[in-house]
Amino acid sequence: MGGVKITNTNGKYYVYRLYRCNGRWKINAPVKLCQNKSWGADKLEAFVWTQIERVLDNPELIITEIEKQRQGANQLGILETELQQVERQLKALDRDQKELLDNAMRGFPENLIIAENKKINAKRTTLEAQNTELETQIKTSQDAAINVPNVERFVELMRQKLTTLDFETKRMALDMLGIKVWLDCENVEITGVLPITDGVTLPMQS
Repeated sequence: MGGVKITNTNGKYYVYRLYRCNGRWKINAPVKLCQNKSWGADKLEAFVWTQIERVLDNPELIITEIEKQRQGANQLGILETELQQVERQLKALDRDQKELLDNAMRGFPENLIIAENKKINAKRTTLEAQNTELETQIKTSQDAAINVPNVERFVELMRQKLTTLDFETKRMALDMLGIKVWLDCENVEITGVLPITDGVTLPMQS
């Protein structure tokens, strides 16, 4: 969804803001057109920020979430060590397979070569799956390590100025915390660093 301003000059001049599917615009042709109707920007933005204010006014929720992020960040070193071990095992398999090929060239029994190669490939498949999973976990932990100080600074600043923030400051805050708003018919889901209730029904399409 993208923001757009609509101007009406039919006897009376006024401007209103909407969020609508980017697939409606020719310049965004690669974007698939969704079935969502347009949403009134003022009501939607007010609703989203009210949910964020509700969380910021509850220090216990914030502390719990920050602690979760810290725990994720603390796992980073362990995960990186495990990844290094898996990568070393994969390199060892490369050497074993090369040696197996050399033995095949020297005339070793074909059935033994095939059986051993099958074992190596099976182990490689397992290790590659572990490698992928560890890389995903490491990326998650790295994001957590980056977000923790952002959350702490954000909470301290925002709680002091919740009622005086302008639109641009709010938008930057949402970007910094990785907060996303998902719209599906009449449902609004808010996801991100802060623990915000999701799946809220908000019948406010225009």
